[in-house]
Amino acid sequence: MLKIRSCKKLLQYFFAGTLILLLIACEAPLLLDEVEKSKQAYVRRTDIFLAVAANAETIVVVGSHGLVLVSNDDGESWQRQELSGWPALIDVTACTNGIIAALSFEGDIWVSEDRGSTWQARQQGSEESPQAITCDQANRLWVVGAFTTISSTEDLGKHWSVFTTDEDIILNNIQFINDTEAFVSGEFGTLMKTEDAGKTWETLAPIKADFYPQDMYFEDSMRGWTIGLVGVALRTIDGGQSWQQQETNTLVSLFRLAKSGETLFAVGGEGKIFYLNGEAWNEVDHGRDIRLYLGGIEALQNNRIIVAGPSGTLHILIVDEIMGNGSATSVLISASHDNKKG
Repeated sequence: MLKIRSCKKLLQYFFAGTLILLLIACEAPLLLDEVEKSKQAYVRRTDIFLAVAANAETIVVVGSHGLVLVSNDDGESWQRQELSGWPALIDVTACTNGIIAALSFEGDIWVSEDRGSTWQARQQGSEESPQAITCDQANRLWVVGAFTTISSTEDLGKHWSVFTTDEDIILNNIQFINDTEAFVSGEFGTLMKTEDAGKTWETLAPIKADFYPQDMYFEDSMRGWTIGLVGVALRTIDGGQSWQQQETNTLVSLFRLAKSGETLFAVGGEGKIFYLNGEAWNEVDHGRDIRLYLGGIEALQNNRIIVAGPSGTLHILIVDEIMGNGSATSVLISASHDNKKG
């Protein structure tokens, strides 16, 4: 009897094992198909987007491991690239003449002269750690970084001019507001200004000695805003000579600013988006389940904004709708892990 029961048990194990193997064999092609679809998707769960830029023709998103997403049809379709060497791309700018330039943490700039189709690496003008890149009205590229370094190039990185005060201060934001005026901000509330297109730079009084601005936006030479950690937002109406704190009703850190039409937006921790309403900031109910931070925002044409962050977070939003002025609060185009465009 014991032998019979043992044989039955062995047969049960045999048939159970055979069934499992058959099920695995049947499922394998399906799983492989899903993996292949994931590889073809232009946005993946592992993507970490760090910056966004746009001009009249192109939208470009950059991130870790050399990731570049480009759309030349207003966000309808996207092309995905991973640049050679997998550089950590931390910022990007789109010039009015069509040139796109991305800045890597390693110190190079990656330049595209064909609307993001191909990219060439160029050495940056300083050995100090770079933090941000922008393009001025004359289509010159500017990079700011450690030791108060401000570098510029007129020929897409072949030759550089470098300015520094040799202070141990990290500069992390630069904005040109017209042909001649620009502001730079950084560590310890540092604020600098040029009125001669970058030939000379004046160090202004600190924004706040213990303040580390994450981003700034100047509407003109007098009116500007800066944001930082734990929900701090400050405003100046006298060209940075003095600053007043504005109410945000949040403790999440704020990382990026962008203006769309007449509305100034800020993005930050916990996937939150805020807009300036008079002298206070209100949270936008954007209707998206974004658990982590938003690290990038840019204004687009047709009254829209694009926001980006880790875990493949990439959304194009209609301003009127997220502000409650349209028929519904919704997303025009929402890049997700299941999107197969590109």
